Amino acid sequence: MAGKVAMLPNLGPYLAAGIDPKTGLPVKMLSGCKPNLKNDVKKFLRLLDEQDAVNRYVWYNLPNDLTSQEIERMLYYKGQLCFFYDKNLEKFYFMPYALDGTIDFYGRFNTIHPVPMANGTDEEKTSRYKTQLAYLSSLKLDCVYGMKLPEDIKEEDFYKSTVLLHDYSKQLSQTIIPRVTVNDPLLDVMAECIPFMRTSLLVSTGVKGVRVNDADQAESVKDGSRSVENAALSGDPFVPMIGMAEFQELTDGAVAKSEEYMLALQSLDNFRLSGYGIDNGGLFEKKAHELQSEADINGGPVGLILQDGLSIRQNFCNIVNSIWDLGIWCEPAQNIMGMDTDGDGAIYDDDSDASNTGVETQEGGNDNE
Repeated sequence: MAGKVAMLPNLGPYLAAGIDPKTGLPVKMLSGCKPNLKNDVKKFLRLLDEQDAVNRYVWYNLPNDLTSQEIERMLYYKGQLCFFYDKNLEKFYFMPYALDGTIDFYGRFNTIHPVPMANGTDEEKTSRYKTQLAYLSSLKLDCVYGMKLPEDIKEEDFYKSTVLLHDYSKQLSQTIIPRVTVNDPLLDVMAECIPFMRTSLLVSTGVKGVRVNDADQAESVKDGSRSVENAALSGDPFVPMIGMAEFQELTDGAVAKSEEYMLALQSLDNFRLSGYGIDNGGLFEKKAHELQSEADINGGPVGLILQDGLSIRQNFCNIVNSIWDLGIWCEPAQNIMGMDTDGDGAIYDDDSDASNTGVETQEGGNDNE
């Protein structure tokens, strides 16, 4: 139409003032909505899930001042890593990897090359990522799947060998799905329990739904719905609205108790913990007093799951030590085992624990220089 000019509105002042341009409402008012609440709760659950994952095992004698949490964090987000010594940089590295060659009769990778841990979001970080990618793609490393005897080790083994580390046992593929991806659907369901519980509490306050006949009445209901939480908190059973509107129930009146959602969340959390091999109360926890024998049965045999990850890590350490003689090792965390394994009188691992494996290593073993 003549006289009309296309214009891109400036939303900056609205956002700076804390106003949502779509609704015209304060952003703080919308933060309590269920979709946002679910996302916020899921962020919280993601932190718990990562903390459980990265603190299950304790690593000793790691090179380059790496910590147990750093190694486990990379496994949490990548699933598998390769360990190698870079002759040019004169350092050991844990990095994700990609197939670079053929496979053996068992379908295992014969040769791989490392890839960067993550790419950047700005131009400078992206440039560094491309530089790393170009350099790492030039490294062709031979995978080692068994311990090597000292007399069988050659000089090239120090610079051209790599040992692969997986978070858990592989399935048919030679690569596994990272924990962050595997646990995401479960965390999504768990995050819904909190908004559902909140809604149950809100509905039980007695605030009613309203049926409308036209747009004017709909706007009146919207004005009223924005005051539902305030009405519930202030003890008012009804919200005043302008216009002709008929009250009706939006549900059949059968509202689950808020504790049912918390019990469901607890069961889901126990299910999540069982995937890490961490002791838990099982999927079905009794509301009443539960005997220890019943709790042990409900908890299930989670020890095998913890042992699965431990066996993979310790086998990795044995192979690495047979080549580079670093003396690295991995053990379950003391609070996971529920016992004081180092005899210091505390059932937790401190920084001093990682500096001593309790195993003597030979000086001047396999020299990388």
